[in-house]
Amino acid sequence: MEAKFTEAQEQRASETEHESDCDKVVKLLDAVVDGEATPEEQTFFNIHVENCVPCFENHQKQKLLKGLVSGHLKRIIVPERLSLAIKAKIQETV
Repeated sequence: MEAKFTEAQEQRASETEHESDCDKVVKLLDAVVDGEATPEEQTFFNIHVENCVPCFENHQKQKLLKGLVSGHLKRIIVPERLSLAIKAKIQETV
């Protein structure tokens, strides 16, 4: 009886740990897709996504969405003065 209880506890702990890893992956998703994740974050993300189907599917959807959106955007060259003014305003608010 005690073995079954211990086994059930271990199963719940494993599921909680997995959910926690999934939460981390969700938080890292944008950084990974945008190429802004650290090497450590990227490694954690890759290992988890290889073993977790829902996270893998979310990653694929996010990459597809980014590709669709970026395919419909135009780059507009703005005067350097405008760019510097915007950056200065951002720095004022930080």
